[in-house]
Parts: sequence; C-alpha cells; structure tokens
Amino acid sequence: MSEAIRAHLRALGGQVAALSPAAVEPLASAIEAAWAADRTVFIAGNGGSAATASHFATDLSKTTLADAPGSRGIRAIALTDNAGLLTAWANDRSYEHVFAEQLRNLARRDDLFVAISTSGESNNLIKAAVTAGDCGVHSVAMAPPRSSLARDADILIPIEGETVQIAEDLHHIVCHAVTLHMTAVLAAETTR
Repeated sequence: MSEAIRAHLRALGGQVAALSPAAVEPLASAIEAAWAADRTVFIAGNGGSAATASHFATDLSKTTLADAPGSRGIRAIALTDNAGLLTAWANDRSYEHVFAEQLRNLARRDDLFVAISTSGESNNLIKAAVTAGDCGVHSVAMAPPRSSLARDADILIPIEGETVQIAEDLHHIVCHAVTLHMTAVLAAETTR
C-alpha cells in the first residue's frame, strides 16, 4: 500500500474519532424539525460538495422513506442539480447568485437551507445563507468554524479537515449519520 493511502486513512481515522455526535446533532434536529413541520430542505455546495449535496438530498428523499402506505417522506432538494437554472443565473447575473436566487424563488418561511463547504468562503454559499435569513429560512453550514459561512449561518456543524479530501469525507459521514437518524425517526412514525 502506498504511503499516501496510509497517511490519508490514518488522518481520516483520527478525525472521525474526534467527530463528536453532539456536533452533528444540530443538523439532525434541524432536519427533523423541518420534516415535522412539513417544510423543505434545500442543500447546496460547490465541486465535490455539490456532489455531496446531491447525494444527501437523494438519501433524505429516498433512503429515509418507510415502505408503509401513507408514510410522509422528507422534501429535500439539491440546488446544485438543475444545470439549466444554475447556468442561467451564472450567465445572466453572476455565479454568486446561483443558489440565492433559487432560494428566493423556491423557499418558504421556516424551510431549511444546508450549505456544505470545505473552505466556508464560497461567495455563492455565503450569499445564499444571507438570502435564507432574509426569507425567513433557517440555515445550517457544514464548514470550518472560523469561516465567513459559519458566521452567516444560523447553525454550524464545524468541519475542518486536514485536507480537502478529509473534509469531504467528513461531510459524507455527517450526512450518512443524519440520514440514519431520519430513517429511524420516519420508521418510528409509521409504527404509531
């Protein structure tokens, strides 16, 4: 095995071990509250975090849904998934507006916006978090604790990896943990 692989796995293992369930709980609680109030969860990120946003929206919308007739799932939308709309806003206005303008159009008061970022300095995510606040939408940032995005979000899930790859791995771990939490919540709801 190459030293690069060993080093990555060793570093990731240490950071996973240091990841506190208490640090993840606010995201799980926010999504559970949005679901209970029949609200929509919007998720966004750039690059690898855009793929994570799409993956998380898929997991929340599909994986958590119980098979019981009449069970109500989670409405989760990745703002990264509409290429036509993204490129229209980027071309006609600026890339900084690609998520904010979608939120302004689609989100309703008390919906939830989740921003995923390895740096916490992406202007389009910061603008979206500010726009969320202006629209009465709650916001969560999975980002480094001293970042601009952390400052502009209502809730911070502090993720700061030694490398971009480790930060992205930690984002996936958090998303999967929250998905498992919501799967249990929805399963319990269908047995009532």
